[in-house]
Amino acid sequence: MKKLETTTKIALGSLLRVYRKGFGYSKLTLIGNNDYYSAGLAAEDFFHSVREGDTVEAYLWVEGVASYEFAITVIGKIGIGPRILFFSHTDRITRSVERKCLTAQVDIPIRFFSFDPGNMHKGISTEEIIYHNGRVILLTDREATIKSDEEISGARFLKGHIRIDSDVIELVGMLDVIDDSKKMYNLLFSGMHDKERDRILDYIFSHYRE
Repeated sequence: MKKLETTTKIALGSLLRVYRKGFGYSKLTLIGNNDYYSAGLAAEDFFHSVREGDTVEAYLWVEGVASYEFAITVIGKIGIGPRILFFSHTDRITRSVERKCLTAQVDIPIRFFSFDPGNMHKGISTEEIIYHNGRVILLTDREATIKSDEEISGARFLKGHIRIDSDVIELVGMLDVIDDSKKMYNLLFSGMHDKERDRILDYIFSHYRE
């Protein structure tokens, strides 16, 4: 994708993170885009929080390219069936090569084990797996900070599960030590399915309601 210079060029299916003062954060999935307007599928609570003429701040991350921030104005709504918002276009866009993640302070139990991917071709028997318990204390859709009940500083990778409401989310990724003395570690997610990432985003957005 070339440098985004106008919102008319945002691809269908793109996920926008949107912010409205007085509400907080939500997400929109772009389902329509032409020279005159863009259309986004909105969550019900966000849909009802905005009116025609309202301006919201939007954020778009294009994987491997850049992040973009811009303001868009609501020009129409359809509330029969799927909740759809229509927005005017803008060419006032700020570009950054860094991804900006929302970070939620949480307290979610996690049960996990660590492993060395270099030995995965040999297989891991259930007898060799040593489970640990801990808590996720910071969460984004890309990484998590874990406070473990035991030191795991020798580990390179981690696999575990957390529960968000009724959903079980698998977390797998590379492990970095934050503070061994406090048994705090950072987990950078790898190979996460979009459905699970979206569920984490929904949960994080719920922490940013105003």
